Amino acid sequence: MKRINSIYRIFVFFLAIIVGSFLILYWYSTVNLKTSLRRVAKIQMEYSYDQLEQKIKEIELEASSILTREETKLLQVAIVDNEDIYSYVMKVKTMQEIFQEKQKTNSGMAEFDLYWPEEQRIVSSTTITSIKGKKILDQLQDNQWIISENEVYFCRQYVTKWDDDDDEPYLIIRMERDWLYRIKNMASGFSGGGTLCLFGDEESLFPVDSEGMQIQNKMKELTVEPGMQEIHVKRGHYQIVTSGIARNGISLVTYYPLSKMLLPVNNMTYITGGLLSVALLLGALYLGMYDRNILLQLNMLTYKLKRVEDGDLTTQITELPNNEFYYVFDQFNHMIVRMNELFEETLKEQELRMQAELEQLQLQINPHFLYNSLSYIVTVAEQPDAVRSMAVHLSRYYRYCTQKKMITTIKEEVSYAKSYLEIMSMRKRIRYSIDMPRDIGELPIIPLILEPLIENAIEHGLEGCESAKQIEIVIGWTSDHAVSFCVSDDGEGMTKEQVAALRKRISRKERKEEESVGLWNVNQRLINYYSKSAKLGFKRSRWGGLTVYFTMKPQKKTER
Repeated sequence: MKRINSIYRIFVFFLAIIVGSFLILYWYSTVNLKTSLRRVAKIQMEYSYDQLEQKIKEIELEASSILTREETKLLQVAIVDNEDIYSYVMKVKTMQEIFQEKQKTNSGMAEFDLYWPEEQRIVSSTTITSIKGKKILDQLQDNQWIISENEVYFCRQYVTKWDDDDDEPYLIIRMERDWLYRIKNMASGFSGGGTLCLFGDEESLFPVDSEGMQIQNKMKELTVEPGMQEIHVKRGHYQIVTSGIARNGISLVTYYPLSKMLLPVNNMTYITGGLLSVALLLGALYLGMYDRNILLQLNMLTYKLKRVEDGDLTTQITELPNNEFYYVFDQFNHMIVRMNELFEETLKEQELRMQAELEQLQLQINPHFLYNSLSYIVTVAEQPDAVRSMAVHLSRYYRYCTQKKMITTIKEEVSYAKSYLEIMSMRKRIRYSIDMPRDIGELPIIPLILEPLIENAIEHGLEGCESAKQIEIVIGWTSDHAVSFCVSDDGEGMTKEQVAALRKRISRKERKEEESVGLWNVNQRLINYYSKSAKLGFKRSRWGGLTVYFTMKPQKKTER
């Protein structure tokens, strides 16, 4: 009897240990799973919110780009001056084609409209505009986001400088509802929950079901700060994740029922409890299964999530278990794939924007010395050789600076600079030298870089000093396999204070109208295409004048 009692006590004691161990493991699994799922939900929300903010910025930049186009100005002039109907129709058609091209190449932008308030005139990217007769036309404000009748608009007014009494139009860009719906769905990373897209007094941009309506009403009662918290409604306890309010007035809210979040752990609890009631041996066996099938998988999920936090977006869970965690792991893999796709789309859009910026900066370069060159030809009209030489170099100069290539070679850029120097040497009697190794000539470079530096050296270096006549261009390799460019003159040079002021002026992102464009243009293009390490530098030349230099890493030559 004593032995039986001893065995019973051992059994009860061992069973208590198993039950206690099970309860501890259950608690640990629950906490670990909730923490992991919250981390995933937070990452998903932050990424969706960043995508929304990025699209808002793109729309605002697109509005600025359209309103600064020459076609917009010409259309406004046609309306103000009451030009003939054919001219007006052609300008309207041109503007519609611009809108339609923008609409095709920019996702998330459903419609572009120009609206003149006084005449109630509308030029739209669509055949039938969606804003006619809508409340948005009575709510227009310059540079404002407006949500009207469950549509999201950005408004910016075209301001004329010649007459304050003109009917100045508004550019209205409507965000695509399907794109907003995808962003809303992207924020929700788990099945069983949902996402709200809210604005104003916690009103929903899209229709919601009864569950979402309860969450929405609860948020109206509470002061919910951005972040994560738990709330209770009639359907039970929910975990909600709230973003901040974007610049267009929209905020995202995802909600997950805690019961469904913990469903895998709860299922394992019921199974384990049944096995423990059958036999101690099965209970012990189940503990081993628990450790192998749940704890290790939770650790795997946590490990993979940390890899994602560290920036590794290529990680995948290759071994999918045949249990409740199959869905979690499969959703994790799907989330990583989708995030990579979205990153690639974002990088592509950034590349296209950079290309547009480079083209816009390139167009600012103005061959202002054309008239002086033509005057020189008139002056030496009786000298055929001088006229021929000037004409040849002038044609090479304009052929190069008007080409549409985004990338050229260093040899072609130097040849263009040489044509410019030949023209200036005939006009101003200057001397120049170019030193460049042969193996550098075929390396790629963005065009129209050297000429503005040479022009600056002549205008501000040589012309300010009667004895100054020398321009030197030195191109060569650096110790770290980069290419350096130096343009030097023998002028009076600059003081440290003048150099500091010049460096500050060309480093600003926006240029003042009264400031020269040359060095600022080159500096911005070098930074935009290469990096900040390629920005212009200044030092004293060997003659006491000024040397302007920069260094860039050669990149693979591509036509874009």
